[in-house]
Amino acid sequence: MIRVALFLILFCAPHLVAADAIRFTEMAEKAGIHFVHSTGARGGWHYIETMGSGCALFDADGDGDLDLYLVNGANLPGQPVQGSNALYRNDSDSTIRFTDITESSGTPGRGYGMGCTVGDVDNDGDLDLYVTGYPENILYVNNGDATFKDASRQANVTAGGWSAGATFFDFEADGDLDLYVVRYLAYDPAREPMCERSGVRTYCAPYRFRGAPDLLYLNNGDGTFEDISQRAGIADPRGKGLGVLTLDYDLDGDTDLYIANDTTPNFLYRNDGDRFTEVGHKAGVSTSASGRPQAGMGVDAGDVNGDGRTDLIITNFSYESNAFYHQAEQGVFAEASARLGLTGPSTLPLGFGTHFFDADSDGDLDLFVANGHIFPNVSDFSSAESYAQTDQFFRNTAGVFEDVSESAGFISPAVSRGSALGDIDADGDLDLIVLVADARPHLYRNDTPAHRWLIIELKGANRSAIGARVSLTAGGRTQSREVRSQSGYLSSGDPRLHFGLGDAEQIDRLDIWWPSGRAQTLSNLSPNQVLVIEE
Repeated sequence: MIRVALFLILFCAPHLVAADAIRFTEMAEKAGIHFVHSTGARGGWHYIETMGSGCALFDADGDGDLDLYLVNGANLPGQPVQGSNALYRNDSDSTIRFTDITESSGTPGRGYGMGCTVGDVDNDGDLDLYVTGYPENILYVNNGDATFKDASRQANVTAGGWSAGATFFDFEADGDLDLYVVRYLAYDPAREPMCERSGVRTYCAPYRFRGAPDLLYLNNGDGTFEDISQRAGIADPRGKGLGVLTLDYDLDGDTDLYIANDTTPNFLYRNDGDRFTEVGHKAGVSTSASGRPQAGMGVDAGDVNGDGRTDLIITNFSYESNAFYHQAEQGVFAEASARLGLTGPSTLPLGFGTHFFDADSDGDLDLFVANGHIFPNVSDFSSAESYAQTDQFFRNTAGVFEDVSESAGFISPAVSRGSALGDIDADGDLDLIVLVADARPHLYRNDTPAHRWLIIELKGANRSAIGARVSLTAGGRTQSREVRSQSGYLSSGDPRLHFGLGDAEQIDRLDIWWPSGRAQTLSNLSPNQVLVIEE
């Protein structure tokens, strides 16, 4: 009997562990995604070739499932066209199958593509698309039938120069979505320096270029936008911005902005009603704990420890480690990367896209980081580094992040850039798309054993409800989320809010704070549903 019991313990233990493991399955080719990104590199060592691109998951055709938009690089002025952006229609919920509808949709892009963001800019009930890049940006207005109209020049939002991240949000809380555009560098590919590292020709570093001021466009409500960057206080030429995030970090009811700057201090813009005040240094989120600016790429926010305050994650360059900023008290952050187990595993990789999300629906936020170097020949001057790198997944275990990348299915080295989250197969958990430089993207289906869940779709005065904040109480714990049009790096995920409920049998209370200032409470809700709530 003892021998039988011992055999059963030894035989069953691995299966018990596996049953509780987080697992993702890569299936881009099987899902019909044939898009191949191109950096456009042809031996000219143009710095712009190192930084892109992003992607989006959103319901482009209004049928209730998530379609996929992929941004391409490739096309610098004066060079042969090497590729276009791509829009894929989601044709199947459970099995995941996509069809390329780029040509009929009218969304191929132009110029050198960087990123994208999604929101209902005209409040007509469908989602519009804004694409950033060089030398100008594009606003695609949705016609409601999976076709789009290029309204960039009419709307006055082409920007010019090199744009990176962008986000829609309701700055004035008037029900119209305004637009923030992050600009990276003052850049001309025909006039850039020649650079070397350890005697090896390679791409230049950001310090060889001047920064470019960001832009804020106010929605006039008639299909046009007004550039209010100067009077809004955000036109700071010292920044070299890439990622951007909206959040209400001080819980005062309006939307603030966080900008991840590359080698210059990050910006935290506090919304003061009619303008912004930069408070990054005061809040403790502008530099590393030692006071050094880092190479900020991607950014995301979430309440990691359930204390009701929003924390931040910023991905950085090799040998810097990613920065986790814990909001220790209202409006004051402290870097806690080492304490949460992130410093060691993230020191050597070069991070881009990143997301807090509850992959196993157990009620706390896990962490994903997309990795890949910017120098294809990095191994020629750094024996410890490689161009293709493995993405990382960190499981939240009692408030500490545990690197479970290999067991979770992230095992293939790639040059990853932007990434987006969404429930692609409509099974209640979050799947992941990762754009890969000069390759097919990775589509990771979440195959983690299910806990209970709730997905919330909000419809507000701005129809996308961007800026709304939700607090959910179930199973003795409270979680919070915010609706955003962009997170991570140059990308935009499903605007619906996903909550993991663990084994909770009901949602006791749901509180919603709308961008308009209204509040709403629901109670005694059932799990395992997509709940649509109107303001």
